[in-house]
Amino acid sequence: MSGKVTLIDYGAGNLLNVQRAFEHQGAQVEIATTPEVVLQSDRLVFPGVGAFPEAMAQLQKQELVEAIQQAAQNKPFLGICLGMQMMLEAGEEFVETEGLKLLPGRVKQLPQLGVNDEAMTIPHMGWAKVEPNQVAWDGTLFDQVAENNAFYFVHSYFADVSDPQDQLAVFDFGGHRISAAVQRDNLFGCQFHPEKSGEPGLRLIEAFLKI
Repeated sequence: MSGKVTLIDYGAGNLLNVQRAFEHQGAQVEIATTPEVVLQSDRLVFPGVGAFPEAMAQLQKQELVEAIQQAAQNKPFLGICLGMQMMLEAGEEFVETEGLKLLPGRVKQLPQLGVNDEAMTIPHMGWAKVEPNQVAWDGTLFDQVAENNAFYFVHSYFADVSDPQDQLAVFDFGGHRISAAVQRDNLFGCQFHPEKSGEPGLRLIEAFLKI
C-alpha cells in the first residue's frame, strides 16, 4: 500500500478534515498548489469546495488544469464533492463552464421535483444510503463498504455521466437515481464527503490507498 497522497489545493476551502482522514488511515499527506507537485505525486486527491466556475478559474490561475489532466492519465485520482463534478466535461452552475474533461458527462442541477412531482429540498444535505448501479462493487473502492451504509452529502448539483458503466454508485433522490460515485480505470470520484462519513468513509479512503 502506497502511503503517500497529494491533496490539490486551489485556495477555496479547508483541506484539514480531508488531510486528517487520510492520515488516520496511515497516509503521508502533502499539499499541492503548483503543477510541479501535482506531476510528481504518487496519487492525487481533489477535494472541491464552492462553485464550479470559480473553482475552474482558480485552477487555471494556478496553472493546474493541464498538470491534473496529465497526472490523471496514469495516477490514482480521487475527486471529492465538487472535485468529482469537475472531472466531467462541463458544468451548468450559473454559466456554462468547461471541466477537466477526465470523464464524459455534464454537471446539472439536482431535480426540483421527485418522480411523483413532490418538491425536493435543494441543496441536498445529510446522510443517504448508496448502492451499486450497473457495476458490481467487488474489487472497487466500495469493496469493504456494507450494503446497509450511510454517507454524508452537501450539494445542489450532480454528475450526469454519459456512460452508465462510469457510475459506480447511486443514491435515491425523490425516485431519481443520482450519481454518488464514479469510476473509470484509475479515476474515482465521490459526491459525498468520505472524511465526514465515519466508518464507511474511512473504508473507502483505505481502499483508495491500496490501489
